[in-house]
Amino acid sequence: MGGMTPRRENRTGPGPALSTTSIGLLLLAAAGAVLVGLVGSWMFYGDLPPVKVSGSVAMWVFAALAVVLAVVVKHRVEDGRIGQDSSQLSPVFVARCAVLGMATAWIGAVVGGLYGGVTIYVLLRHSDLLAAQQDTPGAVTCLVAGAAMAASGVWLERSCLVPPGGADPVNGTGDVLLTP
Repeated sequence: MGGMTPRRENRTGPGPALSTTSIGLLLLAAAGAVLVGLVGSWMFYGDLPPVKVSGSVAMWVFAALAVVLAVVVKHRVEDGRIGQDSSQLSPVFVARCAVLGMATAWIGAVVGGLYGGVTIYVLLRHSDLLAAQQDTPGAVTCLVAGAAMAASGVWLERSCLVPPGGADPVNGTGDVLLTP
């Protein structure tokens, strides 16, 4: 690397470490997606397919899955039932849940933001366009589903945190995401 020394981060344990998703960055991404959705709707609304309530079904499924996994993982972590025994929840599964939570949060923020832009457009044109009136329920439902998906993803990710003292019983290091 030509005279440069690699920078190392201080971590609490061996292996790769994950950091929690920043709520501020999620909101920033959502705000950017709102702008893209609004400008895209303004320019291409006549060419877009109708926005249906059924378009939100997949987002509601992922939000519900994240909530169920968050409840299960949180209870197992609180009870100390994470480990390699057959009666315990696998640490690899918990780490995968954390990654699923991150992905769910980001996708929910971006897709919800895009539908937020569409929602703003159809509400502004609601009295002028019949299509906007017909698209309003679908746009609002998809916006809410995206927000629910983002919130449940953040909750799932936060549910995968090891409580203080759980990462290293000898040193009692703080909250870290479980990693394989």
